Amino acid sequence: MTGERVLVLGASGFIGARLVRRLLAGGSAPLALDIRPPTIRLPGVDYLEHDIRQPIPQAWGKGVDVLYNLAAVHRTPGHPDGAYYETNIAGAVNAAALAAACDIRTLLFSSSISVYGPSEALLTEASPPNPVSAYGRSKYLAEQIHRQWLEASPGRRLIIVRPGVIFGPGEGGNYTQLARALRGGYFAYPGRRDTIKSGGYVDELLDTMAFALARPERSILYNFAYSHLSTTEDIVRAFAAVAGYGERRPTLPLPILLLAAKLFRLGDALGLKSWIHPDRVMKLVQSTRVAPAWLEFAGYRFHTRLETALELWRDETDGRFD
Repeated sequence: MTGERVLVLGASGFIGARLVRRLLAGGSAPLALDIRPPTIRLPGVDYLEHDIRQPIPQAWGKGVDVLYNLAAVHRTPGHPDGAYYETNIAGAVNAAALAAACDIRTLLFSSSISVYGPSEALLTEASPPNPVSAYGRSKYLAEQIHRQWLEASPGRRLIIVRPGVIFGPGEGGNYTQLARALRGGYFAYPGRRDTIKSGGYVDELLDTMAFALARPERSILYNFAYSHLSTTEDIVRAFAAVAGYGERRPTLPLPILLLAAKLFRLGDALGLKSWIHPDRVMKLVQSTRVAPAWLEFAGYRFHTRLETALELWRDETDGRFD
């Protein structure tokens, strides 16, 4: 990637900001576009503020070699259904239009394993999509828009990655909330301990993106998740081993937790904000079980696993897991 001009959409997000830093360190000339300014501005990066629901000025695409489309409304629950379609579909349309107008030959799109929907069965890239949420459906539709761009010209390359639950410094999501609950002593298993949650460390995800970009295939679709499947109990045990959090946690009946979540929702209406939500509780009992079949077939070797990734995160944030 040295010397290439790269445009990153969604560059101020958790994954995007990490990617921009890596591209800069590798000798690329990143253009970082997002609707909001970055937390930290890096010397050597051109930062652009823009709403991807609107057409992207063609001047920003001139001379770009690789376009990363990471921009999305993604947190679920947290947005009206229409917001996922409005941003994720319009963003895909505008990204593809910019790439076509400016003759950008390579496009990498970050989709999601949400296109498969929850599943206790092991799914691969060959499994049929079955999205059940507005987020998952919007991501699957966005994939099709990027594929239309690919098929319009033989000289184009498209890489679609479907990440699982991504964690690491700056995440602020599922793993961060779990770490806070474990540290605060108020975590309890919601009805079961064996829910499988596929995913991996943010830097490992970026490694796989670089791996895919270096491949010769014109079109690549791959899942990103560790090969070793981890249950909720496995993740809690890993935090206990790495951070010293207590491993013994109670298992509470799911109906009780759902009732509590509904009560917290009433508090939200009164201005008492809480991360506890019935949909979020249900996500803790619904497995998302995917395999990185393409990565394994292509010979990718994972550099981390759950425990070593948590150690890297702990060391970078002085044990705060934020």
